[in-house]
Amino acid sequence: MGKANPATAAVVLDEPLKGIAFLCAGVFLFSMQDVAIKWMSGDTAVHEIVFVRSLVALPLILAIAHFGGGLAALRTRRLGLHLIRACTAYVAYTSFYMALASLPMADVVAVAFSAPLFVTALSVPVLGERVGGRRWGAVIVGFIGILVMVRPGDVMADPAGLLAVVCAVSYAAMTLITRRLGATDSGISMVFYPTIVYIALSSLTGLFLGDGRWAGQGPRSVEFLLRAWSVPGGFEFALMAGCGVIFAVAFLCLSQAYRVAQPSLVVPFEYTSLPLAVVWGYIFWNHLPDLQAVSGIVLVVGSGFYILHREVLRGARPLARRAAGHRG
Repeated sequence: MGKANPATAAVVLDEPLKGIAFLCAGVFLFSMQDVAIKWMSGDTAVHEIVFVRSLVALPLILAIAHFGGGLAALRTRRLGLHLIRACTAYVAYTSFYMALASLPMADVVAVAFSAPLFVTALSVPVLGERVGGRRWGAVIVGFIGILVMVRPGDVMADPAGLLAVVCAVSYAAMTLITRRLGATDSGISMVFYPTIVYIALSSLTGLFLGDGRWAGQGPRSVEFLLRAWSVPGGFEFALMAGCGVIFAVAFLCLSQAYRVAQPSLVVPFEYTSLPLAVVWGYIFWNHLPDLQAVSGIVLVVGSGFYILHREVLRGARPLARRAAGHRG
């Protein structure tokens, strides 16, 4: 549970149906990646999955950059900010995948969609933006929805709900950094540098945790992090490599969506990942959200839509630019 102008063009395009189609295709592909990672979470270490996925995705990302305008788009004068953003992204997506190991997909995706609430709250001290009473009200309602879904009483038994919140907060921080980078750097650079950092950090995590010395009988979400690396079988390796292909192709779809259509038009279609998560959760794991989860989902998603609506009215589009430069 995602998500900086992802592409630049000399001509401003306005093809809304094509943009929506690209966006929905990208969201669908990323939802399949989530299914694959959750499927592997019982036997494989999360950092091993991230390592193989990123290693497979890297040459594809370079090819996209090459054919999409040249490798010069990867150049930056703000490497330090890119690295900070990439580390934040690593925390966001590792915690997201760990939460997936224990919780139904719909619950994790819904909590991840609370990121706009944290973006709004953090934009005041970090960016000095002004937030009116209506948006603060939406933030409060959304935070109530998070509490309803996370069920604080269950956190001691399994911290997966807390990990989903960590994902949302980290994703929000990444969004704020992206706002600063978006004015000067390309969308493909915002995928390239995190991919390099994912390879480096997952390797380091594997060196410290990959022997499984701290693995035991902990919650499933924690075991997903502490489990030892192993030589994957053919099917498991195919899933990991497939995640890398999905990542590169889905990014291309999202970047095209935000290139050919107005961000404020296509960004609401990112929420199609939530019904997809419900469908996949039911098909693969027989999970359906209970009444409490549905109540939390309604509060979180409703608050997110309202904040997006206020952003559009204010003519502020950075929040709607998040997906293609963010999904990791």
